[in-house]
Amino acid sequence: MRVVIADDHPLMRCGLAGTIDALPGFEVVAEAEDGLAALDAIREHRPAIVVVDVAMPRLDGLEVLAQAMTWADPPRFIVLTMHEDLVARAVATGALGYLLKEDTTSEIEPCLRAVAEGRRYLSRRLPPGALEAESPSAATLRALSSSERRVLRLVGRHMTSREIAGVLKVSHRTVQNHRANMVKKLELGGSAALLRFALANLKELERDI
Repeated sequence: MRVVIADDHPLMRCGLAGTIDALPGFEVVAEAEDGLAALDAIREHRPAIVVVDVAMPRLDGLEVLAQAMTWADPPRFIVLTMHEDLVARAVATGALGYLLKEDTTSEIEPCLRAVAEGRRYLSRRLPPGALEAESPSAATLRALSSSERRVLRLVGRHMTSREIAGVLKVSHRTVQNHRANMVKKLELGGSAALLRFALANLKELERDI
């Protein structure tokens, strides 16, 4: 199976690539050092599995996951992180695998084989109930009004404010006001950050229809 690795630490990428290449049935076809490069590598190489670090420059791993999951026939994702508290968000966004970096060497093979078969694999170090823990972003979504969530869902579909206004049959100014209110409520840095948040939570927003 073809694998793409995305991690901004060269030593981590090199060690992980060597480990995966040594496993029967798996081949690392590309490595990426940041989120945008990861998306480019996925488009170019069409891997079956992507192993992605969460903390990366330009676009973090969960945003890479969220964007790729909107494509036709997306790859299966394994998320790498130092943190235990992102598992609910990662799985809700579409990840099948979730590994803590300290256990990557010992758990990468069983994780790869489970994900290759379409099965979920979570780090053995995760505390009981970790998957049921609600992510901050999911909780924040419920703080938005139903109208704001409808707008946010269409933002996640890469629609402009005028296109959203046409779909929802409201004025362009109304959409702009909703966007401004959401940026303030979510404490985001502007429209680009709002788009990233929408992409990261698109599956949850689609279920809200």
